[in-house]
Amino acid sequence: MKKLPLSFLCMLSISPLLVQCASQDEINQINYQLRTLNNKVSTIENTSLDDLRKRHAATASQIESLQQDFLQLKSELEEAGHLNRRLNEQSKELETAFKTYTKQEQEKRAAEMTQLSKEITDKDQQLEQLAEQIRTQQEHLKAIQQARVDEAKRKATEAARNAEEARQKAAAASQAAQGPTITRIPAEKSKKLYSASAVPGATTSPASTSAVAAAAAASPASTTETSSRSDYKGKSLFDQGKYREAYQVFEKIAGSGGNDQAALDAKYMMGECLFGLKEYDQAILEYQSIITNYPSSAKAPGAMLRQAMAFENLNDKDTAKILYKKIIASYGQSPEAGQAQKKLDTL
Repeated sequence: MKKLPLSFLCMLSISPLLVQCASQDEINQINYQLRTLNNKVSTIENTSLDDLRKRHAATASQIESLQQDFLQLKSELEEAGHLNRRLNEQSKELETAFKTYTKQEQEKRAAEMTQLSKEITDKDQQLEQLAEQIRTQQEHLKAIQQARVDEAKRKATEAARNAEEARQKAAAASQAAQGPTITRIPAEKSKKLYSASAVPGATTSPASTSAVAAAAAASPASTTETSSRSDYKGKSLFDQGKYREAYQVFEKIAGSGGNDQAALDAKYMMGECLFGLKEYDQAILEYQSIITNYPSSAKAPGAMLRQAMAFENLNDKDTAKILYKKIIASYGQSPEAGQAQKKLDTL
């Protein structure tokens, strides 16, 4: 039930008094004013209640919104705290992993450095051993070369002695048969043999003919022709694959005391014969005699190339590489240098 205004109740309590004192018009006027006043009061009350309700509703809505915002902020804070804890854990894990990785890498680098140092030490030892082997081989080569030189000198001396004995025997035989009919001149000059028609009182005989033949056999031209025939025979045997027989022929040529070029060619072919027989160590020594005694000859680069190939066939590729490089450095303009470069590219 709607509560009546206090002013209206007051008017009702005093209205019997006013009726006696006021006229009917005045009473109507007062009633109208009272109704108007009552309507305004009702309007004010209704307006105030609506405003209060609206304000209350707005306040309640704001409070609810604030509560939702608070809950959202609380959820975000919790999520941020959880994320922060996860980040801290991940940071600790990363730090631990980084320390472990750093330690492993340091140990790995230390192990690699130790291994590298060991390999360097091993290589140094190998180089020292190789240098010692090279020194030993050089001494061995020198000894063999000296022995071959001594042997060649001995053979040359023996051949000269045999030739002199043969010449003396021929001269003695001729003198015994002919008496003073043959005139000899010193050995360093060319010999002239006079026939019986040129010397008064001289007669010819088979013995004098034998002496002439012996003297002709001892002449340099005859020696050169013999060397040439032997060289042809040796190369023929070599082409047939008869390396042992060819070696013996070339060895005779090299020790016959002929000209240097023939001896050089013979020595080179001796190395080739040993190479063909797969006696690579002996071939290396033979080639070395050419490299040592004839370093400026046309055979020197070829001898060094074949020497390197012999080392390669002996599975000593390191020494072969050294020799190939030496050929390129020492005989860079020779065809053998190009062959040595090709060999190096395949090793």
